[in-house]
Amino acid sequence: MPPRRAHTKSRQGCDQCKRRRVKCDEKGPPCSNCISRELSCTYFRAPSRPDSRHDFLMNGILALGALHIAATIESPASLVYIDTALQYHNLTFAPYRAAVDSINPLNCEAALAQSIITTVIGIALPRVTAARGESSSLTENIVVVFELLQGVKKIHRIGESWSKLELFSRRRNFWDTGSVSLDSDTRDALERLDALNDRTIASIGPDQHQVNKDAIVYLRHFSNKVANFVDAANVLAWLAMIDKEFVDNVRRRQPLALLILMHWGVLLGELDGQHWWARDSGRALVTELLDALHPGDMEWANAVAWPQKKMGL
Repeated sequence: MPPRRAHTKSRQGCDQCKRRRVKCDEKGPPCSNCISRELSCTYFRAPSRPDSRHDFLMNGILALGALHIAATIESPASLVYIDTALQYHNLTFAPYRAAVDSINPLNCEAALAQSIITTVIGIALPRVTAARGESSSLTENIVVVFELLQGVKKIHRIGESWSKLELFSRRRNFWDTGSVSLDSDTRDALERLDALNDRTIASIGPDQHQVNKDAIVYLRHFSNKVANFVDAANVLAWLAMIDKEFVDNVRRRQPLALLILMHWGVLLGELDGQHWWARDSGRALVTELLDALHPGDMEWANAVAWPQKKMGL
């Protein structure tokens, strides 16, 4: 009796043949089975894995994973995971900056992914590290995130020209605001910010006035998007879009910049209950900035009152 021929099972057939559990000739799309049945023939394509040469992304993923574990368990068990997260997180900074400085088709998606991880970690760290008895400023963490995210503008500007990059080709129209308009309270709050900015133009100068104006315009845009759909991308994108001068103003504790950031804290609060890393972060940021701001007149007091009310403070 002749020996049986070895059979190698292929898993590369089309989705339709797999669903019907029939052998696919794998010559498609379309394959011969789908042609004869006049079916739409599609093949599953697993997403490409990040290049292992992108150490900054690998370390970022490990840092985020360790921080997530730390956020779900109690101290003292969480402490070792916090330390691990910080160690991996610190390893990402230098190579990430180097990647952004020499952005190319091979590292573009990895750099963009790392920018998102950096943002998430920066928001989550103050609450999670409180388990170690450390007092960490969320405002200062946001400033660090601001600075690191300045590279995202460069990634988008250069990377969008590489049409084969999946992250860019899959993106929806980011500047559509949707059909739902802002509620009157939010609209009034943003108009108060505009009025305060206009009132201070004599003291801050036209350049700083424009920087603040742009930050408010972006805040209004992303607030409108969140009104239509609460999505982390619609909240975090503001951090990447604002000008470096605005970041410097926050670092210098310029009152109007802090007030604008406080209003973004309300937007961040919309993610509370949806993402582990955003839990209580909006409220914490608004609380921190309330302590830093001392309204000098009724107009400032009214501007501060809205985020205070929204966060239940």
